[in-house]
Amino acid sequence: MLIHLYGFLEGDFLGRVIVVDSAQTVLGLAVQLQAWARDLYPCPTAAPTVTNEQGVLLEPASTLTHAGLSAGDIFHVRGLHLCAS
Repeated sequence: MLIHLYGFLEGDFLGRVIVVDSAQTVLGLAVQLQAWARDLYPCPTAAPTVTNEQGVLLEPASTLTHAGLSAGDIFHVRGLHLCAS
């Protein structure tokens, strides 16, 4: 089932609306959001931290449904984004 979520990246002041399948993983959601912000995430991390709007850490391997995310929810992506030298 497709749902819309509001995603916020660490270091960004704009939220992004994302429409995704609720069967997608939390990690997949984070990677997708990072890919849309190449200026902030020129080298996206493979292990971002994803939290819901209450600040609860979400398990990367969980589907969005199992993580408790549903239509209209807010999530935050944080992580180390350093490029290899």
